Amino acid sequence: MAQVDPMTGLTDDEERAFVAGMAKNWWLLLLLGIVTLIVGVFLMLQPVVGTYVVAVLLAIYLVVSGIISIVRGFGHGVPGGVRALLFIGGAIGLLLGLLMFRFAPEEKVELLGIFVAVWFLFSGILQLIGAGSTKDGRGWAIFAGIVYILAGIVLLINPWAVGVFIWIAGIWLVVLGIFEIISSFMVRSKAKKLAAAA
Repeated sequence: MAQVDPMTGLTDDEERAFVAGMAKNWWLLLLLGIVTLIVGVFLMLQPVVGTYVVAVLLAIYLVVSGIISIVRGFGHGVPGGVRALLFIGGAIGLLLGLLMFRFAPEEKVELLGIFVAVWFLFSGILQLIGAGSTKDGRGWAIFAGIVYILAGIVLLINPWAVGVFIWIAGIWLVVLGIFEIISSFMVRSKAKKLAAAA
């Protein structure tokens, strides 16, 4: 009987096949790591410009997702209540996205701060609700929920503080990029060892 890795849920053969498959495209993980690292450094060095860029990307996302929601509302077999939600949500997203394009850069950043604040508040509430239904990691879930809610309140009071979160995101992307670059070489090395063993 094949042994199953408790962490991955894969047998030894499946794990070898997975690593071999990843090894063929190890350079994609390397490329992703380099791009992630560059974006992270940019956000750290230029948080103000990065905030404007993220605000514009949010506007584009709202327009595209709004159009997609409206189109989905015309789909066959969509229940009436869901159809109404798709139309209403799509229209609101489309309207907000178009309005963001008309706003001055400063207003775009302020609106981005409000969006992020609402997202933090919802995430925090969901974390706290989730903490009530699980025993594993309950303390961390409660801690994360409180941090999210506090961050949301700070951003609602001062939406311009979103620049700080953009800078923190830059640090996180730098760390993630380094990890991805190291992982790409580890995958390549492990694949070589597996190939030699075979």
